[in-house]
Amino acid sequence: MTNSKFLENLIAGSSAKMQEVRQHIALAAPYPVNVLAIGPTGSGKELIAKGIHKLSARTGKFIAVNTAAIPADLLEAELFGHEKGSFTGADKARKGKVEEAANGTLFLDEIGDMPFSLQAKLLRVLETKTVQKIGSEKSIPVDFRLVCATHTDIGELARQGKFRADLLYRIAVYTIENPPLAERTEDLEELITVLSMRLKKTETKIKPATFDAEALGFLRAYTWPGNIRELANFLQKCSVLFSGQTLGIEEIRPLMPNFETGEPTEITQASLWDDPTERSSSEEDLLGSNKIESNESIDFIDYFSRNQPLNLRQFLSDIEEKLVTTALQQSDGSVEVAAQKLGLSSEDLLDKIKLYAVMNRSLMK
Repeated sequence: MTNSKFLENLIAGSSAKMQEVRQHIALAAPYPVNVLAIGPTGSGKELIAKGIHKLSARTGKFIAVNTAAIPADLLEAELFGHEKGSFTGADKARKGKVEEAANGTLFLDEIGDMPFSLQAKLLRVLETKTVQKIGSEKSIPVDFRLVCATHTDIGELARQGKFRADLLYRIAVYTIENPPLAERTEDLEELITVLSMRLKKTETKIKPATFDAEALGFLRAYTWPGNIRELANFLQKCSVLFSGQTLGIEEIRPLMPNFETGEPTEITQASLWDDPTERSSSEEDLLGSNKIESNESIDFIDYFSRNQPLNLRQFLSDIEEKLVTTALQQSDGSVEVAAQKLGLSSEDLLDKIKLYAVMNRSLMK
C-alpha cells in the first residue's frame, strides 16, 4: 500500500485542509524530528501520531500517554518507570512508557497540561537520550521518536512562564495543525461512512443508522464542538435508538443541541467536551455536593418533558464522569482523598480515571 493510500484510509476526509494534513505527515515521517500536533479536543490528533509512526522506519511500538488523564503524582512513574520499593505500593520494578517506546514512537497527548516539574525531566530525557527510573541512579539509553499533541496555545503558555520554552523548542521541531470539524464540514458524509464501518466492527449487534439528504445538511449546520469524537458518539447514539434506519430531521432534532439559536441546550452531547470547571448552573445543581448529600430527590421530570428518548446508560456514565472530576478537584488532585469521597478504593478510581480520560486541570496548575 502506498503512503498516500495508507494515510487516506487512516485519516478520512477529502477536503483541502485534510489533504494538507496528510501531506505534512508524509513529509515529516521519514525524518527523526519531534512533531507537535495542534488542534481542538476530539479532532483526531492521535491519528497524526499513528501515521507518522507507521510511515517512519521505526520498528518499535507506538506508545500513547494522555498526560492530562493521569494524576500528577502518578505521571512521573508512568512515564519514566520505577524500581521496586521506590515508593509505597511499588511492589515490583516497572518500565516506564519512555522505555517501552524504545525504537518506536512515544505519543504524549495534551502535553500543555504536563506539570511544570515533569517538563524539566522530560527535557533531560530528550537531551541525554537516557531515562532514569524513580529510585534508581542508573541511566538507561533510549532511542524513541516523540510526537506530542495539545489543544491549548502552548506558545502563549510558554510566554506566560507556564510551560518551559526550552522544552517547547525541543518538541515543536515540526508542527502539524489539525482543523476542527466545523472547518471541514464537507467531509461529514465521508466521516459518517467511515465511523459507521468501525461501529459495525466493534458493535456487532448494532446496525448503523443512516441520514437522508436533508438531515445531512442539518448536521453540517452544527459546529461540532467535540469534533470527530462527538460525531462518533452521536452516530452511536442514533444507531442504538434507530438501528439500521434512515433518519430525517425530525428524528435527529431531539438528539442534537438547539440549531435555531446556535447555543447548546443545558445538558447536551456537546457539554461532554466542556471544561469541567466551567459548568452551567443547572449542572452544578445536579452534581453539586449539597444536592447530592441532601435527602431530597433530584427532579428529573424535565428530561422526560422534552419528548426525546433518554439513553440511560450514557446519561449515568456522564454523571459518573463528572462526579469523578469534581471529587478530584475538591481533593486537590489526591486520588486517595477523592476515592474516599466517592466511596471507592484508590485502584477503582484510577481505573475510572483512565476509562473516562478525566481532564482535571486543577492538578496541572
